[in-house]
Amino acid sequence: MVDPSSIEQALATAAGAADLAGVQVVALHDHRDMAAVSRLFDDVWGRTGPADAILAPEALTALAHAGAQVSGALRDDTLVGATAAFLGRDDDGDTYLHSHVTGVLGGAAGRGVGRALKWHQRAWCLQRDLVRVRWTFDPLVRRNAVFNLVHLGARVVGYREDLYGRMQDARNAGTPTDRLVVDWDLFAPRVLAAAAGRAAEPDVTAMRRAGAAAVLRVDDDGTPHLTPTDAPRRLVQVPADIEAIRRQDPDLATAWAAAVRTTLGHALQHGMRVGGCTRDGWYVLAMDRAVSELAERR
Repeated sequence: MVDPSSIEQALATAAGAADLAGVQVVALHDHRDMAAVSRLFDDVWGRTGPADAILAPEALTALAHAGAQVSGALRDDTLVGATAAFLGRDDDGDTYLHSHVTGVLGGAAGRGVGRALKWHQRAWCLQRDLVRVRWTFDPLVRRNAVFNLVHLGARVVGYREDLYGRMQDARNAGTPTDRLVVDWDLFAPRVLAAAAGRAAEPDVTAMRRAGAAAVLRVDDDGTPHLTPTDAPRRLVQVPADIEAIRRQDPDLATAWAAAVRTTLGHALQHGMRVGGCTRDGWYVLAMDRAVSELAERR
């Protein structure tokens, strides 16, 4: 059972984030609201033409009816952001909230709406005795990496190759849908620090001095530059705007997808972990201690 004081603190954090964003985050249930949420998700991802809706209104209504989370961020009674999430269960049988999709309209992006939705989600979970949230995100979208790992304090726990298959929306543009899986332990020290406004960002300069090697970086012409290494600490950089690259240069976008899979994906699948991400797009990788200790025992 989550302590009531923790719920009160989470609600205060959520309220503060909503105030800063100038929105009101509310639970949605009516099918007319769900139609607006469905349109918002499709607008954010550029789902047009033959592409199906990310979540149809009737699916959103069913989720809310079944007790899942469907929340909207309203600014002057206009929906500017939304999130939809449902219960999941990991291999150990532990229950968590799977946050399937969170979107903010372009005109409201960068104004704290996403943070308001996520801190509201944290409070929503604690009110229901849920202490973990999981979701996936595109490792090539730098702003999402910074948002998830720095501003929220989430932790990367996996890499999935082409998880959803090729999607023909404007954001994915038919490229492989490799995804990082993150776990948001709602009482982890880094999450509590983030909730208090103390975001944690790695010091890449200091790590370089300590021997960290850049295995992937953005070259001067915007192409991926790979430098193979077996260093125990590695750095992987992603471009500033992969979505623009996907629209303007599909071949370069494909090259970036392959480079990130070869470096970040390979490292995570072979016992390394992500220690954080910087605002200029550097993922910091190190050998997972538990994996190292197991290898030594063997």
